[in-house]
Amino acid sequence: MSHCVHLDSGRPMMVFHSKAGARRYAKKCKRKHRKLVPYRCARCDKWHLRTRSNDAHYRVCKCRDHLGRLKRAYLDYNEIQVVRAKINDKADCEVVEVYECPEYYDVWHLTRIERD
Repeated sequence: MSHCVHLDSGRPMMVFHSKAGARRYAKKCKRKHRKLVPYRCARCDKWHLRTRSNDAHYRVCKCRDHLGRLKRAYLDYNEIQVVRAKINDKADCEVVEVYECPEYYDVWHLTRIERD
């Protein structure tokens, strides 16, 4: 079972242990109703699927979160602001903020806001 959840629904995401397995499942879904794209998760290092329209422009850089997992590196400041707003709206308060990557120029990360 995945520890990764959909931002919209909060439900666990499907997990695939290989890109080939994710592609096979995406191909079945394409025949039924929609185009899905496999991607390697920076959080769990397994494969998930997302819709083509939700194909965010990010990559994984060498920065790590507080648990040692690789962080997503967003290449567009406006896009990461949209992602930040969605997460904060879902939580109904400010839980994440944007900061510039210390390793790469013009690359952005999200970080949790610590509460007292």
